Amino acid sequence: MKTKKIALIVPILITFHAFSILAQEIDDEPDPFDMPITDSPIQSDEIPMDLEEDYREDTLGDERMNQNAKETRIYIQGKATVVDGDTITINNTKIRFSGIDAPESYFYGLTQYCEKPNGKIWACGKKATAALKKLIGKHEVQCTDEGLDKYGRTLSICYANDIDLQSEMVRTGMALAYIRYSSRYENEMIEAMTNRAGIWSGDFLDPEEWRRQNRKRD
Repeated sequence: MKTKKIALIVPILITFHAFSILAQEIDDEPDPFDMPITDSPIQSDEIPMDLEEDYREDTLGDERMNQNAKETRIYIQGKATVVDGDTITINNTKIRFSGIDAPESYFYGLTQYCEKPNGKIWACGKKATAALKKLIGKHEVQCTDEGLDKYGRTLSICYANDIDLQSEMVRTGMALAYIRYSSRYENEMIEAMTNRAGIWSGDFLDPEEWRRQNRKRD
């Protein structure tokens, strides 16, 4: 009987001893909350984080996002005189709409014409000018300043009555998105093409090409 009891007790004692050793080993492990706080490697002097050129590739996306999120800053404001479908003057400042190109109403004394689906010719240059005048109405015009073009005109994005004038001119087919320089109004031009609005209702010559063909040379 005693032999049986001893046989039962021995495994229990061995198991208890094993748990005691494991517990001792765990107690010997350093407590992570008691470890001294040191600088993270990414904050160390060996890896400086203030060298923009080293990280520029990674930040380009954020930079573009920040650029797109910037508020439109108005530099020129006042009553506008419409010169043609993409040009106005405000307080003697000649402004060329950025991102669009409209048919010409008076280029070296010439007016640009377009063709309707029935073959009838219409003065699309003068119609574009009239369309812009109607858009602006009696409202003041607010314009950005994107620098000067080669003719000394101020390149601008202009608004009247909270309307983006360039966008509306392209959307109604009274001007083209000037894809060569900007894709800003590309969607509006696709809409105009789809709806066959304005000049898209028939045949026309790209204003830039029309100017090239009708430019007077010495």
